[in-house]
Amino acid sequence: MVEITHYEIANKNKTIGYVDIRVPIIQPAILIFKKIAHVQNGDRRWFNFPSFQREDNNGNKYYHKFCQFEKEMHNNDLLECVAQKVRDYCEKHGISHGEKMDFDTFPDDNSSTIPF
Repeated sequence: MVEITHYEIANKNKTIGYVDIRVPIIQPAILIFKKIAHVQNGDRRWFNFPSFQREDNNGNKYYHKFCQFEKEMHNNDLLECVAQKVRDYCEKHGISHGEKMDFDTFPDDNSSTIPF
């Protein structure tokens, strides 16, 4: 069972937070992942494992995860589980990323009211 041990709001560029997790693999072994990035772009949110940057001989930058499962589907399975756990954790601890504004409710040019 994945356990959220810490969540911090970041609000830096597209990163809205960071999460630390504990993952029991085979007792007594427990993996701990720190600083998994919680990212948002528009209405889409997702998680990224911590990564580092390398450049090739042409100066092209590439990002690599510090750790990952050999099969990408297992990485996705873990991050899907983290997404639900983070929602529950944030709700339990009163952590909010703010309400999204509905720009469709803005007044037309003839109105003098502000929708917020």
